[in-house]
Amino acid sequence: MESKSFFNRVAEVLSEELSPPEQYQYLSFADDTFRGAVVVKAHGITDALFKVNALDINPHGEVLCVPIPEDKSPDSKFLNRLLTKEEITEMWGEPCKSIREWDEEEPE
Repeated sequence: MESKSFFNRVAEVLSEELSPPEQYQYLSFADDTFRGAVVVKAHGITDALFKVNALDINPHGEVLCVPIPEDKSPDSKFLNRLLTKEEITEMWGEPCKSIREWDEEEPE
């Protein structure tokens, strides 16, 4: 995709995302290994990635973004910074697992 087309598409997606209210977004970054996670308040993945980049805390790699339900809002000490696996375990109260680990545990 050409640069101009890419930025036009990003602008289009972002304008669609900005309609609903902000909520906490959980972003997990990985390539062959876990690179870290970030929780920011944003409208969606595009807005969240803009904020992560503006905070200069993007560890790069593939990203998974999941909205956090309001009743699961994390403590402020976990917001707007790069989190380790240990901090994620502390935040959620259970061990941090990769998607592969979750898939391996699913009953067949």
